[in-house]
Amino acid sequence: MSFFGLPASSRPAIHEEIFTLLYYGKGGFTHTEVYDMPVYLRRFNLKLLEKTVKQENEAQKKSASK
Repeated sequence: MSFFGLPASSRPAIHEEIFTLLYYGKGGFTHTEVYDMPVYLRRFNLKLLEKTVKQENEAQKKSASK
């Protein structure tokens, strides 16, 4: 580990966050944008994405039960 770098054990989690934003973000971000995004902003977008997907799933369940 370098002074300013993250340990190699953190890389899978970082790349999973990047993949999630790219895959479920429906083309809203490029890989470079997400990779260079500050951590707090990447986490904010992940939480917002999670909230949106939950709302969509609930709306779909509600319409299917009618």
